[in-house]
Amino acid sequence: MNKTLLRLTRGLWFWILAIAGVSFLTLVGTTALAEIIAGFLGSLFEPQEVLSSAGSAIRAALLVALFTFCAQMVKGLLEYKTAAKARTSMRRMIFSKVLDLDAGGIEKIGPVSAITASVDAVEQMQMYFSTYLPSLICSILAPIYLFFHLKNISMPVALLLLVVSLILLPVNNLFRCRIEEIRKGYWKSLDDMTGYYMDSLRGLTTLKLFDRDKEHSRVLGEKADVLNYNINCFMKVNFTSFLVTEAMIYAAVLFALVNSAGRIADGSMTIAQALIVLMLSYSYFSAAKELMNASHSALTAIAAAGKVEEILDTDTSRPYDPSLPKDPEQFAGIRMDHVSYGYEGRSRALQDMSLTVPKGKTVALVGLSGCGKSTTASLLMRFCDPLSGNIYIEGNDYCSMKPEELRKHIAMVPQQVNLFSGTIRENLMLADPDADDALLLEALEEAGLGSFIHSQSKGLDSDVGNAGSSLSGGQRQKMGIARALLSRAEYMIFDEATSSVDPQSEKEIWTTIGHLAETRTLIIISHRMSSVQNADCIYVLKDGMVAQHGTHETLMNEGGLYKELVVRQQAMEVAE
Repeated sequence: MNKTLLRLTRGLWFWILAIAGVSFLTLVGTTALAEIIAGFLGSLFEPQEVLSSAGSAIRAALLVALFTFCAQMVKGLLEYKTAAKARTSMRRMIFSKVLDLDAGGIEKIGPVSAITASVDAVEQMQMYFSTYLPSLICSILAPIYLFFHLKNISMPVALLLLVVSLILLPVNNLFRCRIEEIRKGYWKSLDDMTGYYMDSLRGLTTLKLFDRDKEHSRVLGEKADVLNYNINCFMKVNFTSFLVTEAMIYAAVLFALVNSAGRIADGSMTIAQALIVLMLSYSYFSAAKELMNASHSALTAIAAAGKVEEILDTDTSRPYDPSLPKDPEQFAGIRMDHVSYGYEGRSRALQDMSLTVPKGKTVALVGLSGCGKSTTASLLMRFCDPLSGNIYIEGNDYCSMKPEELRKHIAMVPQQVNLFSGTIRENLMLADPDADDALLLEALEEAGLGSFIHSQSKGLDSDVGNAGSSLSGGQRQKMGIARALLSRAEYMIFDEATSSVDPQSEKEIWTTIGHLAETRTLIIISHRMSSVQNADCIYVLKDGMVAQHGTHETLMNEGGLYKELVVRQQAMEVAE
C-alpha cells in the first residue's frame, strides 16, 4: 500500500469495489463448477447414478460456466473503465497542480519531470487501481470463502491453505524494501534520459552542423543503459518474489494431494470429496496469483508515485496578508528595500538590493550575465518572494496583495514570448477575455503590428501556427507586447525583449518601447547598452548588488563597470 496512490483513489473506490465484487462472483461460479464436475467424476464408479445425474450435471455446468464467462466479461469492462477514469483523474490532478505553480515552482520541479509524471507515471499507476487493489481485496476474501467450503471435508487442508494464502502478501511485501532503495534511481535515470533526448531533438540541427550527433547518440545510449539497468532491478526483485510465493503455493497444494490420497486409502474420504479438495486447493491461490501477477505493476506504480508525490506536495500557496505595514516612505512607484534572494542549492542571486522605480519613469537594469537582472524581474512579478527585505508598489507591501491582483498592475514581456496554437485573437485574449476587436486592434497598432494585421486576409482570425511558428521572431515579441498592453498594467517589464530578433525587428521594438515610455512606467532589462541610454535611471548590477546607478551621462562621467560595458559594446559594434 502507498499513501500517495491511496490519495489518488478519490472517486475510484466504487469502480475498484465493483471489480472486486465481480471477481468474487467469478470465484463463486468457479467453485460451483468445480463441485459439479467433482461430483460427476466421483459418480463414474456407480454407472446407474451416472446415467440419472449426467443430464442435470451437464445443464448445471453449462449454466455456471455461462455465469462465470459473463462475470469475466463484466470484470474486463470494469477494469477498462477504471483504468480510463484513473488516467483522466490523475492527469487532471497533476495538470491542475502544475498550473497552480508559479514560475519559481516550475523551475524547481522541472518541465521534464512534469511531463514524465503526467505521461509515463500515470500509465504505470493506473494498473494499481484497475488490477492491483481489486486483486488485493479478493486475495483476502477468496481464502476465507473457500475455507468454509473445505473445512467440513478436510479441516487440516482447509486450515493450511488458509494460512498460506493469507501470509503470501506479507511475504511478498518483504521485497518492498529493495524497491524503495532503487525507485529514486529509476526515476532519476528516466528524467535524465528523457531530458537529454528532448534536448537532442530540439538541437538536432546544431548537432548536425557541428557533426556531434554520433556523440550525442552514444551518450543517449549510455543513459538508456542506466535506465535499463534500473528496470532490470525491478524485474529481478519481482521474479524473486514470484519464485518464493510460487514455491509456497505448490508446497501447500502438494500437501493437499498427499493428505487426500492418504484419506482415500483409509476410506475416510470419497473420490468426489478428494477431487473437490484438489480442484479448490489451487483456487485458493487464484486471487493471490492474480495479485502477484499485478505486483510488478504495483511496484512500478509505487516508484512512479514518488515522482507524482513530489509534484503534488509542492507548495503552491502564495500567502498574502493585507494587514502588512505600508511603505514608510510612501513612495509613488515601486521600491525594493534591502532585498535578498537565493535559489535552492545555489549562492545568493541578490544580496541587499535596493532600488526605486518612480511612476511614469523608465528605469533600466544592466550588467554582466548572472548579475541578478532576471531574478529582479521575477521578484517584481512575484514569481518568487524575497528571503529578506521588502518590495513595495505605490505604498503597499507586495506580500499584502494576491499575485493575481498584483499582476493587474505590472506586466512583463519576457525574452521568449510564448504563443499558443490558434489565432491572433485567441492569443491576445489571454490577457483580456472580454476585449472586443477595437481593443485588440488598438493594442496591435500600439505594439507596431498595425500594418501586419491589416495585410492578413483573415485579420484577427489569422492562424499563428504551432507555438507561433508562422510568425517571425520580431512579430512574436510584438504580440507579447500587445498582450501585455491589453492587461492595462501601469508598470511593464521588458526582460531582454529584443535578444532573439533580427536587427530590423529590434529597431522597431525599441521604437515601440520608446512610445510606451510616454504613457507607462517601464523597467527595461537589456544587454544592449545603447538601448537604455535614454532611461531616467540606470542601475548597474554586479554579483547581485547595485554597483552604480544614475543617468547615462552621470555613469559615463563616473566611470566604472557601466562605462566599461558601453566601451566594450561600442568596440564590438565597430568590429561588426
